[in-house]
Order: sequence, then structure tokens, then C-alpha cells
Amino acid sequence: MNRRHFLLLSVLALPLAGFAHGRKADFGVSPRLLSAYWGDDGQEGGQGLALPQRGASIALPGRGHAIVPLPDGEALVVSRRLGSWLAKISWRDQQLLQLVDAAPDRHFFGHALRGADGDTLLLTENNDDSGAGLVGVYDRQNLRKLSEIPSYGIGPHELLWLSPGKILAVANGGILTLPESGRTKLNRGSMAPNLSLIEWPSGQLLAQYTLDDKALSLRHLALAADGTLGIAIQAEYLSAAQHREAPLLAILHPGAEALQLAGQKPGLMGYAASIAAHGNEFLISAMRGNQLARWRCDGSALDSLPLPRPAGIVSDGVSAWISSEAGGLYGYNQQNQFIIELAGYTRRKWDNHLSLLI
Repeated sequence: MNRRHFLLLSVLALPLAGFAHGRKADFGVSPRLLSAYWGDDGQEGGQGLALPQRGASIALPGRGHAIVPLPDGEALVVSRRLGSWLAKISWRDQQLLQLVDAAPDRHFFGHALRGADGDTLLLTENNDDSGAGLVGVYDRQNLRKLSEIPSYGIGPHELLWLSPGKILAVANGGILTLPESGRTKLNRGSMAPNLSLIEWPSGQLLAQYTLDDKALSLRHLALAADGTLGIAIQAEYLSAAQHREAPLLAILHPGAEALQLAGQKPGLMGYAASIAAHGNEFLISAMRGNQLARWRCDGSALDSLPLPRPAGIVSDGVSAWISSEAGGLYGYNQQNQFIIELAGYTRRKWDNHLSLLI
């Protein structure tokens, strides 16, 4: 592997008392933020094992994507879409604990979820022979695969519990990719994205939701406190003009029979990197539009806030934090509606997801 592309996981313990630009805000108790990254100071090509100013880095065998915090100072890291490795790390000891590969005819889609029993992990996967999407069930301790069920679509991405241990939501992005063709999208003319609700543990399909526009790939999920589900969108249009006007958020209200497209916000450029529910808002990192996009949970649009290449978003319900592919880490003040850059960390080219350690 080219060392310029050696990929790193950064474990950051960030005090939120000091901010760039001299502005201060109450962001609550300082969290430990966890994110994969793939370069230094916004530039591609990390230089081996780095030690951020107030944390540590753990080398990975490839580019990581989403991270699932686990008990006892551990976390699960899933390889980026089309990746075939799964890693368990100790952020306390700054060690890679386990590394396992997907089965030869399977690959991962970058996302995982803790089972409601606490003993299992659920991962979105691909059957490389048929192209069908799957949800794989793994033992949390040894990362051994136990079983799998259909995701009821192609290209499953993020998954979450609508009702822990009872109803699983899976965003099937609708995009067919296979290892032999890399990240090339093989079916852009016949995409069929959907949101599938699956009964657990039977694996039976309870409901499935689609949008009329099949070029809107459903990718990421966030659940608000009132049970409203936000679904972040990545548009697959061929026209740049269509991308500029593309919607980024669909909403499923409790008991609704159809998805609702949230209020239109032009200029977001059709790419939602991540989504978080934050109070009565959904926050989306519109990476290509250089904005933190905001909606009320009823779908009405709020003003977007400028931010260079926003990537991951995480909220604890009181405070929210955003990473940037350009290198920054930021706090979001909902009451006063401003974003402020955090101080005291090493700038990295952050990946699309940010997690709070438990």
C-alpha cells in the first residue's frame, strides 16, 4: 500500500472551552469525538501514524467510514463502501484489537449498528454474486458472522432501530456496485432506492417506502425524539443544474404512508454526507454545497449556515458537532444559530461520519 494513502483513525478528546475567532458558547460537557480520516489538514495522503495534539491515531488497513462506539473503551470501524474489512479498536489503549474480512462473495457498505441485545452487530452488506443487499449479523465479541437477512433492496447503506429489537430501518441506496468494477455505479438508469422497515428478529419486510424520483439515492438515517425519521439523500443526476436544485432530505412521519420531501433549499449540490437529529431539527452536511443545511422535523426549511466541506455530524440532543473534509471541527449553537471552530486538535481530512464515544 502506498504510504501516502495509509489511512488513519483519529481518537480525539476535545475540550470545547476554547474556540477560534474568540467566540464562546456553552456546548455542555466536553465529549470524546471519533472519526476516520484520510489525510492531513484537508489534504489527501496521510503520513503514517499521527498523534493529534489532544488524542491519538490508530492505523487502519484502508479508508474507514462509520464508527460504532462499544462498551469498555472499544469501537467498531467499518470500511468504506466496497470495503471488505471490519475492525475493532480500543480508543483507550490506542490499539487495533481485531481485524476481520468479509466472506469472499460479500462486501460492506460502511455502516453498522449495535444489536438491541448488546451482544450482536448488524452490518449492511452486498451479495456479490446476485447484487442483492443484505443485513449481516455478527457476534460483538469475536466479530464472527452468525446469520444474514435480505435488506430488500440494492446498495443498503445506513441502518437504525425505529423500535430497538423490533423494527429495523434500512436505507437501500439503489446503486449496484461490485468489487470487480470498483466504485463505478452500474445501474444509474434503473436505480430503485427504498426505505425498508424490517421486523426483528424474523427478518420479514413490514413496509417499504420510495420516492417518485428514482435518481434520489436514500443513504443516511436519523431519528428525532418524536419518532420522525430523517433520510439524507445523494442525487445521481447527470446534469449539474439538476444537482444544484436537488433535495437532500426526505421525512417519514410516525404512522405516515409515504415519504415527504422536505422543503427545497437550492444550492446544496445534491450530496448529503451525513445527517443528525438535533432537538427539533434535522442537520445535514451538504459537503459539495459548503453548507450546514437545517430543517425543522416537520420538513420546513431553515436557513443554512456556511461551512467549508462539512462531513460528519453528531448530536447528544443538547450540543452538536460537525467535522469538515477541509480539516476543521466545529460546534453548532442552535439557539444563536452560529457555527464556531474548535481549538486544540490536529487538522485532518475527515471522513463523512462523526461519533460520540460511550
